[in-house]
Amino acid sequence: MIGTTIHRVAQLIQQRIDSEIGDSGLTRLSWMAAAHVAEAAGLTIGELAARLEVGSATASQLVDRMVRGGWVERSPSPGDRRSQIVTTTEKANSVLRDLEPRQSLLEEEILQDLSLEERQILLALLERIRARLSR
Repeated sequence: MIGTTIHRVAQLIQQRIDSEIGDSGLTRLSWMAAAHVAEAAGLTIGELAARLEVGSATASQLVDRMVRGGWVERSPSPGDRRSQIVTTTEKANSVLRDLEPRQSLLEEEILQDLSLEERQILLALLERIRARLSR
């Protein structure tokens, strides 16, 4: 079944990512969260939840852990008192800079048996499946 194969490939990629970033102090999810926060100034917890495709409660708990770890800071949104804005700290920015080349090397390692055209086709097909299932 294709679903089983996709699931197993995802597990193997996740394990590889975990082993690659283990020394950074970030988990895979907190790395993704920090990257989203760093690239989108003024991101709210709700927006972060949408980008990570997790629930608001999960995102809020993740942000709580990341605040305690010194990775992000939380502040009230100027436009909506109910919302909170998340920003990365210098600690997170430094680690993200360090992980950037490792991310590229890891992606190359994972996809090394595919041509550029095959990589583009794979990504396009997976995005179509993801979009369809997200509706």
